[in-house]
Amino acid sequence: MIKKVLLAAFLYFALAVLAVFLWSVSRTQTTTLYELVPSKKAQFVHQPQPSAPSTLKKIDPQKPPLILYWGYPWHDKSSGEPEGQKIGICDTTYDRSRIIEADAIAFHYTTIRAEDLPWKYYRNPNQLFVWWSAEGPSILGHAGIKLGGYDGFFNWTWTYRRDADVARNYGYRGHVINSVAKGKKVVDELVAAKTDLAVWIVSGCNYTHGARMRMKYVKEMQEVGLNFTGYGKCFERPVPRTKDFPYPYEVIKNYKFYLSFENALHCTDYITEKFWDNALKSGAVPVVWGPKKEDILRVAPLDSFIFVEDFKSPRDLVEYLLYLDKNDAEYRKFFSWREDESMTDEKMIKLTKTKYPNLDVQTSPKNFCDKLLENNPTKVISSLKKEFWDPNPSECLMS
Repeated sequence: MIKKVLLAAFLYFALAVLAVFLWSVSRTQTTTLYELVPSKKAQFVHQPQPSAPSTLKKIDPQKPPLILYWGYPWHDKSSGEPEGQKIGICDTTYDRSRIIEADAIAFHYTTIRAEDLPWKYYRNPNQLFVWWSAEGPSILGHAGIKLGGYDGFFNWTWTYRRDADVARNYGYRGHVINSVAKGKKVVDELVAAKTDLAVWIVSGCNYTHGARMRMKYVKEMQEVGLNFTGYGKCFERPVPRTKDFPYPYEVIKNYKFYLSFENALHCTDYITEKFWDNALKSGAVPVVWGPKKEDILRVAPLDSFIFVEDFKSPRDLVEYLLYLDKNDAEYRKFFSWREDESMTDEKMIKLTKTKYPNLDVQTSPKNFCDKLLENNPTKVISSLKKEFWDPNPSECLMS
């Protein structure tokens, strides 16, 4: 009898040890994917966890690739593309439960933090993990975003920079040329409709070093004779708006110049809607502060803007604007790119290369889907900080 009890106790003990062993092995070999969709019951999917992302990428040409957005930018549904809206032939979704199907996962910088690593969810070595930001380093610094904790996690960047793996530009020369009316009569009417000198819409008054610099410069322009209309929180004057972001604003068309002043100085390729939508698409000549001149020349219609740093002082700049205000023939030269009804992106690129033979003129960027379909070998970004942050000059990084 005693022997039977001892044998039973031994068997129970052995089974318990085996169960603990099997549980520990499963913990080291699998990871859990939580289906983070509040409207659905949470499910669990167990898949092997790769030790590191791969540089392999193979897209099946027989079915549309799927791009998964890991969340809405700033956790605001109105800030993202609608659920299911295609990019080219690619499908998109915000449904995290579809991560196993996704060919690429795009992480807006507000939807992932370094504290989220090590990665708790599913990852196929052939999937691309893509870091996404339309903001420059100064904004990220002001928001407390640190880029040092993602080493070896991402494959691509999706930003406004020309050297990004995928371009997410605020605008591009060809897009503007194709979106506006062209012809001599169009420009005649546009110039004749101008009733006021300059306008500026701004709500970020001092939240970055660049924002404080631009406010100071415009104040100096005002002190030496610039008469402009200010809209936005910095002037406590709401702007009349007929469309959601990006605009253009209807009110801008009455002004000759728009102050396209960015919130940062000399951040590589950082040229926002202030230039593309508020100025060029609205029919105003952009007076540009912030980007480097060569960055603008690479992507903008030729002779379409006034560059603040070409002038020795705010006084010199204001005198030039007042001169143009009294000389329509000189002012309309900034619309020569719109006078030619046959103007195309390709034609403008040739004209720009002729005038600036040493300039690396940007051609039409490929969208996210087109880049996926190329099926080229990819990479692992060893340091996101070195990839996106460090190549900028010191004045850009001041937050």
